[in-house]
Amino acid sequence: MNQWQEPQAIVELAREVTVVRTPNPIIGLYHWRYEIAALLVLPYALVSLFQAVGPVWAAVVLFGVVNWLFYWRAARNFLRGRLRSIVVQHRLRTGFARARVCTLDGRLPVILWTKAHGDEVDVTVFCPAGVGYERIEQRRALLAAACFAADVHVYRHHRRADLVHLSVCDARLRRDAEESPAVVTPGMSAGRRYAAEEAGGTLRRPGLV
Repeated sequence: MNQWQEPQAIVELAREVTVVRTPNPIIGLYHWRYEIAALLVLPYALVSLFQAVGPVWAAVVLFGVVNWLFYWRAARNFLRGRLRSIVVQHRLRTGFARARVCTLDGRLPVILWTKAHGDEVDVTVFCPAGVGYERIEQRRALLAAACFAADVHVYRHHRRADLVHLSVCDARLRRDAEESPAVVTPGMSAGRRYAAEEAGGTLRRPGLV
């Protein structure tokens, strides 16, 4: 082991024995925002519906809503995508903790935004000081296993090093590298964006500075 590798090995050992910190209450509420909203809004909506139209018409309305969600493909896909995004968020946080994607004092990356489309869930992550693209890229196989996915693609933000984008995929898309263009466009799938970045392209996500 040379002089450069020894400090790196010490840092890795320290990270492996680090106790992951519990997020502060505000971040904890943000992590569970969908579940909290469902527990607060759904009971209130059901009680209000039963009080407004009675049990018979309330049952008719609920039956109509369920059938609407079942037969309208766009609504069904949207609901499935949101549920999958919620699961991916929780699994990614667990994967970050178990794979030691954290700072030396135990701080984990914060998931800011998720969006599902097709076989992919795009995730934007804020990295605290001490964690970056390289660390997440090294652990992407473990993160894919934590998310019950086939692969996790990791790519940089075009301007900010503290933002990292991940694409949690149900299918391996790295084969697109051979046919992907060098210019990355916003409408391109996450797998092709990742492959294009490997070929020298620059990722520019719409709506993010």
